[in-house]
Formats: sequence, structure tokens, C-alpha cells
Amino acid sequence: MKDLVIIGAGPGGFDTAIHAKELGLDVVLIEKHIVGGTCLNYGCIPTKALYHNAKQIKLMKSLDVFGIQVDNYSVDFEKVKERKEQIVTSQVKNVLTTLNKLKVELIEGAATIVDKNTVLVNDEEIKTKNIIIATGSKPSMIPFEGQGLDVVNTSRDILSLTKWPKKMVIVGAGVIGCEMASIFNEFGTEVHLVEYMDEILPPLDKDIKKRARNLYKRAGINIYVKSKFMGVKEEDNTYKAMIESKNKMIEIDTDYVLVSTGRAPNFGGINLDKLGIEYSNKGIKVDEFKQTNIDGVYAIGDVNGEFMLAHKATYDGFKALSHIVNHVKDINFDQVPSVVFTFPEIASVGKTEQELEGTNYRTNKFMFKTNAKAQCLNETDGFVKMIVDENDVVVGCHIIGPHASDLIHEVTSVMYQNITIKEYKNIIHAHPTISEVVSECIKGL
Repeated sequence: MKDLVIIGAGPGGFDTAIHAKELGLDVVLIEKHIVGGTCLNYGCIPTKALYHNAKQIKLMKSLDVFGIQVDNYSVDFEKVKERKEQIVTSQVKNVLTTLNKLKVELIEGAATIVDKNTVLVNDEEIKTKNIIIATGSKPSMIPFEGQGLDVVNTSRDILSLTKWPKKMVIVGAGVIGCEMASIFNEFGTEVHLVEYMDEILPPLDKDIKKRARNLYKRAGINIYVKSKFMGVKEEDNTYKAMIESKNKMIEIDTDYVLVSTGRAPNFGGINLDKLGIEYSNKGIKVDEFKQTNIDGVYAIGDVNGEFMLAHKATYDGFKALSHIVNHVKDINFDQVPSVVFTFPEIASVGKTEQELEGTNYRTNKFMFKTNAKAQCLNETDGFVKMIVDENDVVVGCHIIGPHASDLIHEVTSVMYQNITIKEYKNIIHAHPTISEVVSECIKGL
């Protein structure tokens, strides 16, 4: 009998399998598609590869600020695509190498849970003491006219583009929608971003998303908030996207429609009802150890619907393993940092100001435009916003600006250690660095 069977080899699945093996567990990892899951193959990594291509284009456009003249430049989209695919292939190879080195048993096939101690894959039954479901998520679609047209695509489809669109309508201004809008805007695509809610990036802090919208518009992205995407129609070999905005119907010529209206848990074909596992449309219900209502059966990552981020899935797995081996692991899932890779970057951790309404808290902002390093980089847009509770402890940090994806981890560490503002002010930050924006923000609290 195995100690553990993990269904799904995305970041949560393969990281957990590796750690389980390091703990001495006899583990089996099952994957029906490609090791690495959505994040590595169709999400985080290929998107970031395109993002950094776009970042170089953005830099080229501003070289005159540094006294460098470039008359023209061209983009070889085939090389862009090849680079993205090479990065993905390399990362998948790295994961497989680690799994092989640790002798993790990897089985390719579709798994079915027979009962809490039995998993069926490729007509073979595997007996196990514990099961972890790590089947991830899938694009969530909304109904609209023309849904089956070739011009309509998901976030997975867009990463397989062979030809860059000239005009694009993006439905949904969440993380995926905004990242794609920024990337393709820099590649020269005319981008129209449509959001049903009152503001783009709905879950983020109110000041951050307002500033982001203004900066995206300034960059040339067309944004429609409080707007409903009605569908797409074909006329005379051209496509028109239909949007209802401010009680008016708007038609936009387009040659690509990206539907990025969120993601839904992928239950992986597992018959949860038959097994008696409690779940909802939002995900499989789990306790603090990521265990379902069935002893020995766990659900980690996107499939439990708590927070759909690759690194969250990994730490879900670590938490589940700590329960399996009866070892305390103190992970604070209220302090999961998240990043939006747009221009500029956005990063957050902890509570937003909206979530703290009715409580005693205070905030402070510090702008990047006064930071010497930011001026040297010619990246002065944005700010750091800190939120402190009545105990003088940081409970939230929200950054829009250069290197936000790196800066957020300093604050995450401080929050984890429960350091007070008085103590935080005594931490020395080197000069001249971008990190001084964080220290200056703290000084104002």
C-alpha cells in the first residue's frame, strides 16, 4: 500500500510529490496531460515569457529618454513564439528531472477515486493511505452570441497564437485580462478591455485598481467598465464585438476575442457525489489542513477554490503533508502574496481597505516618483500603500509600480513575523534602491 497518491501534476501536485518523497513517503503522482499543469504549460510561465518580450518593446519605445536613438525596430513573432515554447519545455524538463532523481513514481493516465483508499488508473488499482486531489481549474465561460466562432478564444488558446491580431477585444478585466491587455498593447494590437463590474481588477484594493485603470488608458488600452459583452457576429468576412455600455450598444471591429471571465475548479472527472465529498461550484470544501470531509482525502490548489494561485497550491500541499505526517507547519494563508504582471506591475498581500471597513485602521501611501532609483529607471508611475491595524501591525500592502513583484515579499515577511511599525522603522534599507519606497511609506505611519 502506498502512503500517498496525488492526482494532478501541476505546481501543487508535483511540488507536494517532491516534498512527500523527501519526507520518506511512498508516493505516486498521476497526470493525464502534461506535467506542470495549467500554470507551467498554458498560464503563468508562457504568459510571463510574452510579458518580458513586451517589456523589451516598451523599453525600446523610451530609449530616447536615455539619450539612445533607435530609428525603427521590428518584432519577429515566430521567434517570440519559439522563445516562449523553449522556456516552457525547459521548465517541464526541470520538473521531470527532479521527479526522476527522487524516484517519484509518475503515471500518465486519467485517475478515478474508487474509495478513500483506492485509486484506479489505466485499469490498475492502487491502494493508498492518503489521496490528494490537485486537478486544478479550467476557463469559466459566459453565454453570449457567436460563442462558437473561430475568432472567440480562451486564455489557453491565446498562448498558441501563430499570428498576432491587429484588433483584440478582451472580455473580463481580471488578472488574466489585464495582463493580456498590457502585453498585446505593447505588441501593437488595438486592445479593447471589457469589464462587467464597476472597476477593473475587482478584488484588488480600491486605490490600486483606480490607478491601474488610469495608467492602462494612458498607455492606449480602451477600457469599458460597467459594460456587458453581448457577443460577436460575422459580417462580410469581418467580425464585430457587441458591447452594451452606458445604455448604448457599441460595435467594435475585431479579429480576436479573448474570453477571460475567470476560472472554475476542475474536478478532473472524479465523481465527488459518489464518494460523498462535499463541494460547491466554487470548489471542494476543505478544513485548515486542506482535508475534505473524508478522512485521508485532501484537495489542494485551484480545485478547492480558496485562492487560485500556483504558489498557494504548493503551500496547500505542504499543509496537507504536515497533517499526514503529523508535523506542525505554521502557514498563514491570510498572507498569500499575489502579482499582476502589467505595465506597471501590481502586487498585494493581506487585507484591502474595503475588507477593513468598520474596523480601526490607518493607511499611508508613498509615490515612486520621488524615489531616485525609480527616476534612474524612468519608471516613476505608481505608489506603495500600507494598511496598519490598531495594534500597529501591517495587515495589508498594495503596490503598483516598478519591481512590485519583488517588493511585496519584504512586506509579506514582516507581516508573517508580526513586526510592529515601530520595529519596522528600524530596518535599514540600502540607498539608492527601489525598496526605499517601502521604508518611506512605513515612516509616514
